[in-house]
Amino acid sequence: MAAVALLHMSRSRPLEHVREPFDEGRHGAIGACRRTGASAGRTRRLLSWATWLVALMLLAACSSITVPPETTEVEPAPAATPATTVTPPTTAAPTVGTTPPTTAAPVTSVAVSEPATATTTAAPQFTAPFTGLPTPTEMLRPAAVVKIDNHPRALPQWGLNHADVVYEELVEARLTRFAAIFHSTDADVVGPVRSARTGDFALLSNLNRPIFVNSGANDYTARALRRVDAIAIIDGAAIAKGVFERSPEKNAPHNLITDTARIYASGAAEGRTPPKYFRFRAQGEPLARGTAVSGVDVDYGQIKASYRWDAAAGGWARTQNGNDHTDFDGVRIAPENVIVQFVRYRQSPADAATPEPVLTGGGEAWIFSDGMLVRGTWERLSELDVTVFRSDNALIVPLTPGRTWISLARAGTAEIVP
Repeated sequence: MAAVALLHMSRSRPLEHVREPFDEGRHGAIGACRRTGASAGRTRRLLSWATWLVALMLLAACSSITVPPETTEVEPAPAATPATTVTPPTTAAPTVGTTPPTTAAPVTSVAVSEPATATTTAAPQFTAPFTGLPTPTEMLRPAAVVKIDNHPRALPQWGLNHADVVYEELVEARLTRFAAIFHSTDADVVGPVRSARTGDFALLSNLNRPIFVNSGANDYTARALRRVDAIAIIDGAAIAKGVFERSPEKNAPHNLITDTARIYASGAAEGRTPPKYFRFRAQGEPLARGTAVSGVDVDYGQIKASYRWDAAAGGWARTQNGNDHTDFDGVRIAPENVIVQFVRYRQSPADAATPEPVLTGGGEAWIFSDGMLVRGTWERLSELDVTVFRSDNALIVPLTPGRTWISLARAGTAEIVP
């Protein structure tokens, strides 16, 4: 509008100037009027061209203000065009206002929830170091080794079926005593608890600071035990206050009992997690280089232990001196694995009448698992090392997941039952 008004003013004002040269009162001569008229005509034309030029410049200036928005809108046009082509069929206004929230929320939730579900399902699998059986959580508590009586007047014992590993070792008078390792399973009653021997130290030293529960020891053994990396819970010691009690079911000294809850309450804080003790077979994995057998007999002297494969129970049912060996609850002892580890016995420095097994070095071993026998060897380079059981091709023998009983037998005292 401003450009039009200026154009109108430019057209009207030259007409007034044109009339002035024709005012004879001022000029007085016709020739002068002609000259003035000619110059006025030129002036009128120049003014007319100048007026149009100013108008065009004003129009250009006005149009230059509106052009930048037009050019900037051209760039988003390609992005806007697909949106307008998709949206028109469904009302444009609702689509623009509603689509971003509805599309953004579902897409984001799906992208996050699916990977999260996949990650949570892949939970870590934990297994007990002594049994190879799955556990709901990682077993970080220390192992608890309990010396358990095997005198005829100590039968039946408490808690043996809850132990992960049980060692049977020769003691005085050709009797045996058990060193039972508790870790993955608790027992309400354990016993009868008996005294320590120097041969126990080698059993403790590769368990990474276990708890050692016993009823006491002679002076030499007690002093030597202080140098062993274990937490000793001994009847009568201050640390053992409230841990032991006497059962009315048997006579002393075959009636000292405890339980795993009291054991761990007393010494677990100072112990450490034990290492993996055996290699175990996966489900369905056959036992290589094994031969099917019925069992094995081991003669310690006054104790004659026998194991027979019980397919229904999935273990080796134990007999002691001709009787089924059951625990105090009447449950037959039938571990999934039995190992006869042939060792040499020497005289204990604590007592000339006490034999002490030599548990470092190596020797012959019979591994019974899943109804099969693997003839092999055992090897332990130092007391800090875990004993390794190999077949005749030098490969480690994998056991059946479950409990393992290890008989520390002298050479020539065991016989395979085909």
